[in-house]
Amino acid sequence: MTQDDSKLMGACVLGFGFGLYAFFKGFREFREYRMVADTPTIPIRSVPMGLVQVRGQAKGGQPVPSPVSHTPCYWYRAVIEHWKTDSSRGGQWEHAHTDVDGVKFYLADVTGHIKVDPTSAELDLPQMAQKVAGSAGRQTGGPDEELLRYVTKAGAHSLGRMVGKGIEYIHPLADPAKEEKRQMLASAFQSTPGSPEFMQRIMPVVASMAKQKLETAGAQADPKHEQARQALLAAFNHQPGSPEFFQALQGAAALGGESPQAISKFQNFLQPENDLAIFDPAQGRYRLTEYCVVPDGTYDITGTCQENPEPADAHDRNMIAKGQNEPTFLISSKTDKQLKSGLRRRAAGKIFGGAALSLVCAVVILAKLGLLF
Repeated sequence: MTQDDSKLMGACVLGFGFGLYAFFKGFREFREYRMVADTPTIPIRSVPMGLVQVRGQAKGGQPVPSPVSHTPCYWYRAVIEHWKTDSSRGGQWEHAHTDVDGVKFYLADVTGHIKVDPTSAELDLPQMAQKVAGSAGRQTGGPDEELLRYVTKAGAHSLGRMVGKGIEYIHPLADPAKEEKRQMLASAFQSTPGSPEFMQRIMPVVASMAKQKLETAGAQADPKHEQARQALLAAFNHQPGSPEFFQALQGAAALGGESPQAISKFQNFLQPENDLAIFDPAQGRYRLTEYCVVPDGTYDITGTCQENPEPADAHDRNMIAKGQNEPTFLISSKTDKQLKSGLRRRAAGKIFGGAALSLVCAVVILAKLGLLF
């Protein structure tokens, strides 16, 4: 078999696998289409528990700025692609990260409003903005630097979500103390690792471990070290991260002969003026595409109505979120007709396109192996 034949076989094997993946994904999306098509849009005031479809305007409290265009929004998805060059294929954009974040909001129509937790929702939204930052060669600064720092933050956010899901999948531990630490770690990894929110959430876990180590270390022979150890133990009587905690740490550092400036730097790291400043700019060239759920925008939401764990009043008892047993959770800016038509076309394209790709690749592979006839 020649080198060209080997490359063709490799491409066909990959194509066959990709075609099968698209084929089965198309059936999953067809199921989603059927669920949306079979779920009528109802007034928000009449939503029952279970799978529902509602339409209204996004309302709520304080929106957050989107990372690319700084648009005030309740939820965003940023697709980050990295420009990579190859001697045989030239340059092309390759997916690096997809970052999603935001806050809960309300969907309102003329009959009422309902809270929405958009976590894990599939977003069918128009493109809000697209920017290219960085260069393929050396690092650039200036206006690109903020976007490149965000690329690093998005990577940390993706990693944190993976670790957080792994911690959540661990069954509750029999030891109450260990179970408490597990829950605290799961809560910490809901934030971006390295961010002020992450450090503040994980600090109680780290502080508990540090305190335990100081207690088991016992009295120190050096009077200065023992005085510093006692001062550190006293610091842990305060809430980790509080001003009193940092003040006690500075006193302990001075007693131990350490520079108090180190504690001040640590405090500034936890509470910087700009949380992007703690991340180094990413190296290379990136394209960032952004999609947002904006205040007063009209959206069609298909999801599971469940009890609101944090009701504001008697009229805030329900919430739409991703269900435990029903995976369909879609937020779309399209009309009901456009949404269903788009879902149907997308599912059909993947089913028939995936089947055709796998069939063609299988024929080529069998022909090259001499097994077709």
